[in-house]
Amino acid sequence: MGIEEGIKGLKTKPGRGRKAILQPIDLEQVKETVKQSRQKISVARVELEESLGKEFSQSSLKRYLKKTIAAINELENA
Repeated sequence: MGIEEGIKGLKTKPGRGRKAILQPIDLEQVKETVKQSRQKISVARVELEESLGKEFSQSSLKRYLKKTIAAINELENA
């Protein structure tokens, strides 16, 4: 790392940055909780925080759902 890598050393490498709070392994539990309280995402977030033992914002939950749904739709269309 440093001068010996030149321009290539400036490229972002895998594994850098903050890791996602909600992982693919959490998908089934997220789906069930959101299904039970689909009108109130804030209620689902509180329930998920308690059951998963993780803290996250409402926007993080929305982003996770959006990315996950997009990935599932992409797989189904392939």
